[in-house]
Formats: sequence, structure tokens, C-alpha cells
Amino acid sequence: STVNYTIDTKEPVVSSVVMADSALKVGETSTLTITFSEAVTGFDNSDLTLANGTLTAVASADGGVTWTGTFTPTDDIEDATNVIAVATGYSDLAGNAALVGASTANYTIDTKEPVVSSVVMADSALKVGETSTLTITFSEAVTSFDNTDITLANGTLSTVASADGGVTWTGTFTPTDDIE
Repeated sequence: STVNYTIDTKEPVVSSVVMADSALKVGETSTLTITFSEAVTGFDNSDLTLANGTLTAVASADGGVTWTGTFTPTDDIEDATNVIAVATGYSDLAGNAALVGASTANYTIDTKEPVVSSVVMADSALKVGETSTLTITFSEAVTSFDNTDITLANGTLSTVASADGGVTWTGTFTPTDDIE
């Protein structure tokens, strides 16, 4: 009989590609974790395809089985369809090249800040006893908007409210009595 010998003809497989945060917003980053069926060598960022952001150099702390990097989304975009794909330009420690890649589940990016589109006073020449509707419109729905976010002079404003999910906010302005 021969001396013992080993055989490794099994290609490395991507077990999982996971983005820790699947709904990225302004100022956030996410850890990307790529796990292989066995340790791989020659794996780096050139084996990854991504859009709408940047990724730090991927690194492994466990000998090449698990690789991580930090994804930073591009500023000022909204995109609901994003994936990071892993190609096949690496091999296992025995030299077997990968045959199949993989990709993350879809993740969303919303790094576009809401903008005030318009601030309109329905009546711009108020007289004694009159009120006017103030309408504030944003580029997209906003939350936590209230009267503390509004500075006004020479009158009071009823509590602003939105009837369309947070895009348009209205309140009634009542001018201070006895001023010109």
C-alpha cells in the first residue's frame, strides 16, 4: 500500500453574505460579513461588486473562513434595490478555485435628507379678526416635526398636523392683536 495521501477537490463555497443593517440612513455604516465553507486565500475587495457606497478592505480574523468590512453608503441618494455580489477570484488553501459566487439580500439606502420645498401663508395681508393657513411642504415624509421646529413672530400658530403621512403640514396662524 502507499503512504497516506490527501485529496481535496472540493471548491470553496460562499456560505453566506450578510449586511448587518439592511436599511441604511444618513450617518450609518454597516458591517458586511462573508463566510466561506472553508478558508480561502486571494480574496479581497476586487472579488466584490457593490454600488452606492464604499467598503473598507475586507479582512479575516479566523484564517480566511469569515471576512468582514465596513460599508459606508453614498451621501444624498435613495435606492431601494442594492446588493453586494461576491465573484470567484479566490481559491481554498489547497488551490481549488471557487466556481460560484453569491450576494447579499437586498438592502435599502436613504441618505437623502428631507428638504423644505415650500412654506406658504394662504393670506399674506391679515387684518383684524382674520387668520391664515400656514402650509409647509417637504421633499419627502418627515417624522417628529412640530411647532418647536417653527419660528414665527407677531402671532400664534395652532399645532401643525399632517394628513398625508408627513409630507405636507398645516396649521392656523392667528396674528397678534393691535399691531401693524
